[in-house]
Amino acid sequence: MSAVKKLLSFIILLTSFLLLLSCGGSDNSGDDLSLAQQRMAQAYLSEIITIMRNNALTRNEVNWSNLESEVSQLAANVGAIKDTYPAITRALELINTNHSFLNSPSGALITYPSTIRCEQNLALDTPEEPGIGYVRVDAVMSRDAAEAKQIATTIQQEIAKQDSQGVTAWIVDLRNNQGGNMWPMIAGLGPLFEGTTLGYFIDADENSTWWGYNNGSSLLGGSPVVTVDQPYSLITPLPKIAVLTSKRTASSGEATVIAFKKQFNVQFFGTDSCGLSTANTNFTLSDNSALFLTTAVIADREQQKYGVRIPVDEATSSEQTLASAIAWLQN
Repeated sequence: MSAVKKLLSFIILLTSFLLLLSCGGSDNSGDDLSLAQQRMAQAYLSEIITIMRNNALTRNEVNWSNLESEVSQLAANVGAIKDTYPAITRALELINTNHSFLNSPSGALITYPSTIRCEQNLALDTPEEPGIGYVRVDAVMSRDAAEAKQIATTIQQEIAKQDSQGVTAWIVDLRNNQGGNMWPMIAGLGPLFEGTTLGYFIDADENSTWWGYNNGSSLLGGSPVVTVDQPYSLITPLPKIAVLTSKRTASSGEATVIAFKKQFNVQFFGTDSCGLSTANTNFTLSDNSALFLTTAVIADREQQKYGVRIPVDEATSSEQTLASAIAWLQN
C-alpha cells in the first residue's frame, strides 16, 4: 500500500472514531443539559419563595413550612423554569395577598386570581358646570420614565387649561382608574393636593415610608419619582374637591384616592373602591422575569391604614354620582 493510501485510510479511521466519540458525547451532553435545567428550575423556585418569605406583607401570617412542602411537591418533577409556574401559582395563593403576580420574560402573567371582584358598570359622564373644574385620571400602565413624565405633564396642563378666577371647586374622577403606575398620577394631580406628605407605605413589621408631592414631583421618601418640568399652581388654593370612585378604582388608583384622604374640604362620592389598596415591589429574578410582590399596606397622611375597600362619604348609584358631587360642591 502506498504512503498516500495509508494516510487516507488513517484519516478515514480517525474521522470515524471521532464521530463515534462525538455521538457518545452528545448523549451525555443531553443528560447534563436536562439535569442542569432541572437544577435551574428548582433554584428559581427557591429564589421566589425566599423573596416571598423575606418581603411579603403577609409574611408573619403564612405557615411557611406547609407552603414550602406543598410547593416543593408540585415542582418535584419539573424539567425547566416554565414548568414551575403551577407551583408558583399555588405559592401566590398561599401567601394570600390578592395582589401579587409574576411577569415572565415572554410576557406571560402568572398569578392566582384575586378573590376580590372589582367590576362595575359606569356612566362616565362629564360635567359642564360653571365654577367647577373637572379632571379624569384613568389607569397608567406604562413604567417608561419619559412616558410617565408626559402623562403627568398632560394632567397638569389640563388643570391649568380649566383654571380661572371663577373656578372654586374641582371634581377628580377616578371611577375608571384600575391602577398601574401611581407616580404620574400623583405628579399630575399635584396642584390639587394640600401639603407634601400624602400617604405612607407600611410593611409587615410596621416600618413606614412616606410618599407625596412637591413642586412638580411625586415623591417616595423625599426622592422624586416623576417630575413635571413646569409645575402649575392653582389660582385659588385649597378649593372644594369631590373625588369620584367606583368598584373599578383599584391598586394605584386607590393610592391616588388615599392621597386626598384627610385633606381639607374634600368629599368622596360613588361606591367604595376595589379593595387592593396595598403596594407592590418589583423584584427582578435570575431569568429576568419580574415578581410584583405585595410588600406594604397603603396608609393616608395621618397613617391610617387601608388595605381594603376605601369608603366614600356619600354612596350613590353610577347614574347619580356626578350630580351628587356637583350638588355638594355648589352648596
